[in-house]
Amino acid sequence: MKSKQNNKVNNYILMGTLLGIAAVTLVGNILMTNSKRITDSLAQEIIRFHVVANSDTVEDQLLKQQIKDEVIEYMEPLVKESKDIDETRSIVGDNLDEIQEIAESTVLDYGKDYEIYISLDKANFPTKSYGDIVFPAGEYEACRIVIGEGKGENWWCVMYPPLCYIDAASGVVPLEGKEQLQEELSDEQYQLVANNQTNGKYQIRFKIIDTINSVFCKSNYKDR
Repeated sequence: MKSKQNNKVNNYILMGTLLGIAAVTLVGNILMTNSKRITDSLAQEIIRFHVVANSDTVEDQLLKQQIKDEVIEYMEPLVKESKDIDETRSIVGDNLDEIQEIAESTVLDYGKDYEIYISLDKANFPTKSYGDIVFPAGEYEACRIVIGEGKGENWWCVMYPPLCYIDAASGVVPLEGKEQLQEELSDEQYQLVANNQTNGKYQIRFKIIDTINSVFCKSNYKDR
């Protein structure tokens, strides 16, 4: 009798375990689908700009900041009045050689011999804050400048819509920048990136998406 009861309990445990695994798998698939939908829709409207330092030494971080300043000074008048993302993409692509020259010249001015790698391509990124605007983890198009070994912290901004000239160091993107962003994004997209600071469900969702992307896109997941 006791043996039968034990078997029944074990069967219940096994059934519960299988149902749990099925539920986790189902939730994971739903989150993956939702993650892709969110990031794909945003990626169609955004080009990011990243400058990755050689290392986290003070000197290398200052070099990164200088390269960022020089490139933005050059690119700002070119992209600021861009009518759409395709035009910005074309402008950036046409000026990659000039951006490379600016970065290499700045490296030489600092007395370094670091190689510079520049690309306009897509890569997976974790959730990133830009002032009080937050972009969820996923695959984004980005103009990336990697200095030397590229092992240091990065600086980043949004090249399109053209927010790079806005100083987000204060922790709040100015109203002008938010209006530009809102013009380019759908209501759903804008609510997602602008309101998650006050909406706990978005914060939880972004953390889950981060975890999923870091596992399934590990080889191309940029956490800097």
